[in-house]
Amino acid sequence: MKFGKLDQEERARQKQASRDRDQARLAAREIDREDLRKENDFFSSLDLRNFRITAIGGKPLKRKD
Repeated sequence: MKFGKLDQEERARQKQASRDRDQARLAAREIDREDLRKENDFFSSLDLRNFRITAIGGKPLKRKD
């Protein structure tokens, strides 16, 4: 798998543009802060009920039985 190099300046511009859009939506009352927080939360779209960390840094964790 090949990965491109991250352009940190471009990524910073993208993030600022996203923040600006969020602020405009809040100002226009298109969304409230709580809904915006949920929308922007990476983990909100994941079903974490069965989530388990099995390794950190490629090293397996010891299981507690």
